[in-house]
Amino acid sequence: MVASKLDKTSIVRISDSFSERFNKFQDQIRERAFDLSLSRKGGEENSLSDWLDAQSELSNPIHLEVKEHKKNFVVEGELKGFSPSEIEVELKGNRLQVFGSHIETDSSRKSKRNVTTSNSVTFFQSLPIAAEVDLSKSQAKLLKNGKLKITLPKNAPSN
Repeated sequence: MVASKLDKTSIVRISDSFSERFNKFQDQIRERAFDLSLSRKGGEENSLSDWLDAQSELSNPIHLEVKEHKKNFVVEGELKGFSPSEIEVELKGNRLQVFGSHIETDSSRKSKRNVTTSNSVTFFQSLPIAAEVDLSKSQAKLLKNGKLKITLPKNAPSN
């Protein structure tokens, strides 16, 4: 069976490491967490809390649902407005991480002038997977309705 053009354009990159975009996002979180630590009164240090607060300020939450089947896991989430090239899936051991970033723009005419506004939308979600999976056979697709579907085949048990 030959894959259609639509199928090829719906594929989301899945690998064992994120791209440089994710590293830049982590740098932004690190900088914001540092700012939060400097603004705290009393000199009390809580770097984990600062990191989590910074991450929640800079990213939007997404809900991922994990379904376990006999031979694989299926992870689904809603990502309307994103394109497959804006989403990355990382799989390391038993941890699945999903990252995405894109810019929404809105153009309108106000007082005889064109006004364009943009808003950066970023998300990051990390979750454990209950068994080892085969990265080489794993797939991630963004469907027409904006649903992300990740299929993670379980590793065959060794005898």
